[in-house]
Amino acid sequence: MVTRRSFLAAAGTAALAVPFGRGLLGTPASAAPSTCGLTLANHGSAPVSAYITGREQGTGRLMLLRADSTPYYPPSPSAPQTPLPVDCSIPVGAGGEANLTLGQMYGARIYFVKNDKLAFYVNPGPALVEPAFANPSDPNYLKTWSFCEFTFNPTQLYANISYVDLLTALPIGLDLAGDAAHTVAPAPAGAVNAVAEALAAQKNADGQPWDRLVIRDGGGVLRAIAPQCYMADNPGAFSSYWDGYVGRVWDKYAGTDLRVDLQGGRGVYTGRVTGGVLTFNDGSTFARPASKPVFTCNDGPFANNPGDSDVKKGLLARIAAAFNRSTILSSADQPNGTPESDYYQDPTTNHWARILHAETPIGYAFPYDDVCPDGQPDVSGAAVDGNPRRLTVTVG
Repeated sequence: MVTRRSFLAAAGTAALAVPFGRGLLGTPASAAPSTCGLTLANHGSAPVSAYITGREQGTGRLMLLRADSTPYYPPSPSAPQTPLPVDCSIPVGAGGEANLTLGQMYGARIYFVKNDKLAFYVNPGPALVEPAFANPSDPNYLKTWSFCEFTFNPTQLYANISYVDLLTALPIGLDLAGDAAHTVAPAPAGAVNAVAEALAAQKNADGQPWDRLVIRDGGGVLRAIAPQCYMADNPGAFSSYWDGYVGRVWDKYAGTDLRVDLQGGRGVYTGRVTGGVLTFNDGSTFARPASKPVFTCNDGPFANNPGDSDVKKGLLARIAAAFNRSTILSSADQPNGTPESDYYQDPTTNHWARILHAETPIGYAFPYDDVCPDGQPDVSGAAVDGNPRRLTVTVG
């Protein structure tokens, strides 16, 4: 099954890897249809413009879907940062809808911007330059915009709401109709302001720059961004945040086994820290991580390399999730020894994820948020169906 991290491998974001979390436990047996209905529904009081970007299934060509459902394939420009030569915006009036036919594509996003249009650029390749949410020099920086993600391939349509990078004041929800009905609720009204207040409170509690994750337009909150996104432009921030916790984890598992269940009948693997390296009985190894690999789940010892075994990728997903939820120290059995009530209880934890889940109960807060104990609800905010008929994306 596709999950967030697999289709992002085509999207050019910071969270590039193949997923080996909960989402890989099954694969639809039948082929998906070649097209699916798409409804963009504006539940807000202001007009929005939508954009659909991704790669065409089968050819891999960069494409944007226009309002009449026809694809536009940007040519490779002669210079970087060339403005997109065709306006591919899809207008959706306040309280209105736009209905399209969606063909198969992957690494895809649906963007919405309120009372405005987004500026897109193309680099040689061609490669699409996505709007930047943390760069004040980007022309989209002060606009109110958000996105959801999807992949529609020959076996299924997978869509999700993601807060791995940011939460904005423009909430998005999903309804996917197929062999079953799947609904992913949008962030509640006022969530971005509540998150901003909680991040400021966490800064006062531990002195870390959580408050700097809030981007304001004048006095209002425009968006909140994840710590790894802030660290990209401020490498000193949070640089030693996880050091003490990681040290305690390494000390613990130098003397006792860490047991990781890959779930779905794939077996339980045991690991110990030997010579400063966490080594599992299949030969998979993980060096001691710094803060950046923990937050990104895809750097240093947590880099998800194409040549890694499926076992190592499964171990990585569960170890990274256990670090972000600060359960790897409290339980030697991952992930089944850690009910949701144990998440984020250590003072050193991913407070971005903790706060996001307190204010927006559904949606990815870090890249492996689809990992969860057997029998526990998936909080990653994904909708998937092997026979999709209509995807409805609501905004506002």
